[in-house]
Amino acid sequence: MSQPNHQLVDRWLEDALTDQEQQQLSAWLKQDPANMCQFVEANIREQQLKDAVRLVSQTEQVSQRVDVEPPARRTPWLLGGSLALALALSLLIVAIVGLSERTPGVRVNVIAMSDAKLTGTNVSLSLGKDISLDSFRLESGSLQLMLPRSVKVELIAPVEAIFESDTRLRLIEGRMSADVGRGGEGFTVVTAAGNVVDLGTSFGLEVERDGESRVAVFSGTVEFHPADTMSSQEVITLTEGEALRFSARAGLRRWQQVALAVDRLGLPRVANTGVVREVYDNLGEGELRPFYAVIGQGMKPGVLAFNDKPNPVWGPVPGEDFPAWLTGADLIRTYYHFRFIDDYQLTIDLNEPADVYLLVVSPGQIPPWVTERFEPTGQSIRAGTWHPSMATHPAATVEEDGPYLNFEIWKCEAEAGEFPLGAPLQKRVLGVHSMMYGLAVKAKSSP
Repeated sequence: MSQPNHQLVDRWLEDALTDQEQQQLSAWLKQDPANMCQFVEANIREQQLKDAVRLVSQTEQVSQRVDVEPPARRTPWLLGGSLALALALSLLIVAIVGLSERTPGVRVNVIAMSDAKLTGTNVSLSLGKDISLDSFRLESGSLQLMLPRSVKVELIAPVEAIFESDTRLRLIEGRMSADVGRGGEGFTVVTAAGNVVDLGTSFGLEVERDGESRVAVFSGTVEFHPADTMSSQEVITLTEGEALRFSARAGLRRWQQVALAVDRLGLPRVANTGVVREVYDNLGEGELRPFYAVIGQGMKPGVLAFNDKPNPVWGPVPGEDFPAWLTGADLIRTYYHFRFIDDYQLTIDLNEPADVYLLVVSPGQIPPWVTERFEPTGQSIRAGTWHPSMATHPAATVEEDGPYLNFEIWKCEAEAGEFPLGAPLQKRVLGVHSMMYGLAVKAKSSP
C-alpha cells in the first residue's frame, strides 16, 4: 500500500488543487484500492464535521431568538461535493462487494494444446500448467483442459466462453467436446437457447453467436433444458448416437449429420469439407434423433462401424490385409437400429465425383437396389465383436473375444450431387439377425 498523500487530499477538500496536483491525486488514487478508501473516509469525516458545525450554529441561533435571515442553503459546491461523495462512496461499495463476490476463476489443467492463443485474459498457456480461467476467448488452435471432478473439455477456436463455476461453462460461441468422468455428472454447458446437462457421458457442442446451437451425444446421456425464450419447455433426453439442433427462433430439430474427428471421439478441429457435403434420411423429426457420423479420411482398422453400437469396429478378415484402396476413405457411420425399416432411404450429397463403398453382411440378403447399381469388389472386411447371440449368424466367425461378422465390399462410381441408398433388406428371414450396411466414400481424385 502506498503512503497516504494527506496534503493533496486536504487541498482537494478545500477546492484548491492546481491542475498538476489534480493529476498527482488521480495517479495516487489509481495506485491502490486502499488509497481510494482513505480518500472516501477523509471526505466522510469532512462532511460530518461541516454538518456538526452547522447544526451547532443553527441551535445557538434558535436559543437566542434573534431575528436573522434564514440559514443559507448549501452552496452548489457543497451540493455537488455531497453528490460526488455519495457517488464515489456508492461506487466504492459496489467495487468492494463485486471484488468479494467475484470468483477468481476456475482452476483447470492444460493437458493438450495446438496453436492455441487466448485473449481476454492475462493467463499464459503451458502444457501441464494449472491456470485460472473465467471469461476468455480462444482465438486460434485447440485447447484441452482438465476441470475439477474429472471433466475433460476440448475447445476448438474460435471460442468465446465464461467459466461460471467448476461445473458450469457458458459457451457464447464456438465448438467444444466434453468427456465427463465419474463424479462429474451434472456438468452444464449454458447456451442462449438452453442448457446441456451431462449425466455421465461424452458429447460435442457447437454454438453460433446469436444463432443455432447443436449437441451430439457420443456415449451416455445428456439432458437439454430449453431456455424461457424457447417455444417448448420440454426437457429433452439424448442418448448415444442422438443429436439435436436448437435455437430460440427455430425451436428443436434433428441434427442429422455430425462431422467427427478421425483420431478421437469428438468434433474435428476443422469442420468436414471433404467429398461428403451432407447425409440425411427420410425419417423426419419424430422422437428418435439419430445422427450420421462423418469422419473425413476415417476408414481404417479399429474404427467404430455403427453410430449406435459401442463395440463393433472395422478390421481385416483373418489372413488378409485391410484393403489399401479403402483405407483413408471418408467413413459414414450408419445407424444400426434402422435395419428393420422397410421404406428407409439414406441420401449422400457429394461435393465431387467419388467411389461409394457399400459394406453388406455376407452371406446374407443383398437388396435388389444394390445389385442394380453396385459391383462386388471381391474383397471383404469384418466388424466385431458382437453380442454372443450373434454367434449363430451365417456370416459369423467366433473367436475368444466374441463373434465377428464378415461384410462384402460393393462399389459404385457416383457423380457429384445426391446419391440415394435404399433399405438394408427387403424382407426379414426368420431366425436370422438382420444387419445394417456400412458406408464409405472416396473422392475420385484420391490415391
